[in-house]
Amino acid sequence: MLNNLSEQIRDCYRHAQDCARKAAEGTDLNLKQDFLELEESWLFLARSFKFNERLGDSSDADRRKSYEFVQSLESFVLDAHRRKIEGE
Repeated sequence: MLNNLSEQIRDCYRHAQDCARKAAEGTDLNLKQDFLELEESWLFLARSFKFNERLGDSSDADRRKSYEFVQSLESFVLDAHRRKIEGE
């Protein structure tokens, strides 16, 4: 798990960029929309981390929970897409 808040912020931006790329490359409209929503979630989380960094009052546990939630949401979308492609 990422320990440094700035590292978490950078990682959120990397995830957002990856989601934007997947949305742009995708042909399935529902999946494109899912990736665009995930991009927004990662960007929102990055902004939240930046805000909390300025305030200095966010606990590591809270940041970790937020980060893990968005990460699990992204995994869920990717798994659903994989199952759809494989015809499950």
